Amino acid sequence: MNTENLTILLLIAIGALAGFALHWLIGVTQNRISQRYVPDTPTGIDVYPSVKKVIIDWTGNGLRTAVWFFFAYFAAGFLPQTRSKFESAGTRLAHRREQLFDWIIDSGLSVIIVIVVTIFLMRFASALSRTIFTLVERGTTRDDDTQARRRLQTLSNILSGVIQLVIGFIGLMVLLQQLMVNVTPILASAGVVGIAVGFGAQSLIKDLFAGFLILMEDQFSVGDQVRIGEHSGTVEQLTLRVTRLRGIDGSLTTIPNGTIATVSNLSKGWSRVVLDIDVDYAENIDRAMEIMLATANEMRAEMPENFIEEPTMLGVDQLSYTSATLRLMVKTLPTRHFETGRELRRRIKLAFEREGIRTPLAKQQLLMPEPMAEKLEKD
Repeated sequence: MNTENLTILLLIAIGALAGFALHWLIGVTQNRISQRYVPDTPTGIDVYPSVKKVIIDWTGNGLRTAVWFFFAYFAAGFLPQTRSKFESAGTRLAHRREQLFDWIIDSGLSVIIVIVVTIFLMRFASALSRTIFTLVERGTTRDDDTQARRRLQTLSNILSGVIQLVIGFIGLMVLLQQLMVNVTPILASAGVVGIAVGFGAQSLIKDLFAGFLILMEDQFSVGDQVRIGEHSGTVEQLTLRVTRLRGIDGSLTTIPNGTIATVSNLSKGWSRVVLDIDVDYAENIDRAMEIMLATANEMRAEMPENFIEEPTMLGVDQLSYTSATLRLMVKTLPTRHFETGRELRRRIKLAFEREGIRTPLAKQQLLMPEPMAEKLEKD
């Protein structure tokens, strides 16, 4: 074996060692990036990999493949059997480079301008929409109104995303025209696809439009206590398409926004407790009302953070054949009416027992014909 062949083998071996070193280095770097940016998954749980994990893994695999591809190209350039073919391939590549340089001089500048202008307009539109919504937020919301700020930020992100999508599509069409690509079939296909999607996704579009109006008009937001149709609970998630309510029993109800006709929001501004207490006819109605009102005022003094106004005794609201119904109203902070009402009922019950105020008992009266009554007396 002559000196030239030994030199070729030595260079190929050095290239192989370099390839193995790069292969190992890419793997180490990939593991470190995964440990830093991808959260750990508990053992024994079968979950799908995250998007970051997939991107990191496939990037590492692509780099490893590129390393061995360049090694194969490097080794084939030294072998006598393939050297001439690679020299001709190099000549063709040099010719392609000359053609690419001529194209850059002729049309490349306009392509670069289109790309730069598109990116600039996308970023400018996003910054402009965020600035406008920031000014609106400062002028219409309070410093402690986190829900309103979150709603405006959501609307800002949606609007900026839509504007960026439109500008990006227009820029792509102009770029394809500069690349001498006929965009007419693309636009025609997009129109046909748009019509088909419009007919097939009418309910989806309706849900998205309704969700946008819910956010814009601030009908309700995450954390509010609402009643939508037959369902009531806390809004746990609000998107453009659906609203998810967590019921008091823990059930999660998903409601498409397009089906929401009426909403009762129990968390806007203030809430109210309405207590209807039945009192026996034999009791002093005025004294019972005084006890109820005094109990409510005592509770307000102990828990002022739950009350907005003083309790109001409306008086006798209804008369039945067994009792008189007394109505008391208490204005509370939003969503505080549930706990306030439960505690107030407990205190009124204890106060009635302490003062000897009786509530009506269930009474049943049995009417029988006289002969049957006389027979029962004889027995």
